[in-house]
Amino acid sequence: MKTNHNSKSSYYHVYTKGLEKDTIFREMADYIVGMNYVALVHYKSALAILAFVLMSNHFHFVVYGRKTDVHHFIDLYKGLISRYIRNKYGDRKLLRRVKTGIARIDDSDARLVEIIAYVLNNPVKAGVNIIPQCYQWGTGNCYFSNIDINSICTPLGQFNRRRQISLLRSNVKLPDNYLINSYGFVEPCCFVDSKQVERLFGRARNMEYHLSVSSKRFRDDSQIVFSDSILLIALKELLEKKYDSMSVSELEDDSLKSVLKLLKRQFNCPPKQLARLCGLSLSRVHALLE
Repeated sequence: MKTNHNSKSSYYHVYTKGLEKDTIFREMADYIVGMNYVALVHYKSALAILAFVLMSNHFHFVVYGRKTDVHHFIDLYKGLISRYIRNKYGDRKLLRRVKTGIARIDDSDARLVEIIAYVLNNPVKAGVNIIPQCYQWGTGNCYFSNIDINSICTPLGQFNRRRQISLLRSNVKLPDNYLINSYGFVEPCCFVDSKQVERLFGRARNMEYHLSVSSKRFRDDSQIVFSDSILLIALKELLEKKYDSMSVSELEDDSLKSVLKLLKRQFNCPPKQLARLCGLSLSRVHALLE
């Protein structure tokens, strides 16, 4: 007997096909609006969001809920974005050309882990040249983080109602304890089920491994080459966001080893490049990578 997945909750990968000749999010202000609309639509939906990423010409979500609610979620999100684009750019047909996919994820942790890694690695696939944990237009930094976001964000309740409406571009009243970051959007960790994702991966090292496997497949397909200048930016953001540090020299050996291995896995950095990036001798890099 066939199971009716419309009547029960399941995990779904929700995505839009990438536009070939146009973009949805054209500048930083558009991404900020897009991030806030995710928070708004989630608040009005009956879904759990495990991961998502916004790219310039498409977006991905991993959600849990009934299929009817999934359809409602993505239709509402596309509707908000469509109205925003129409009002700002005068384009009335852009989102009509964006085809939506809703794929049920097999009931296995392994498959769910694979899809989450795929979604988070979309910036690498697109050649943005950044590690998923440092891509701000998604949930890459929501998991296994040791940063106290309360100290660097402002609770929504501290803004008056007019300012809240201006920030969110909506009259919807979100919880006062939602945190607004320095960019001006709701931090995804306020509403994303990061704990469920952390339970799936088990520990940060396992997540890094799955991300590296996924990103290596993208690199092999697209022949992305990462320059020293790009990698230095990624290294700086990694140190600040994951280790709350400004310099490689401040890290203990275990953390330094993790940084080197992550750069090697994510970007296929050779030891000589790692030595240049981190200001280490080649022999020390070889020793830490063993």
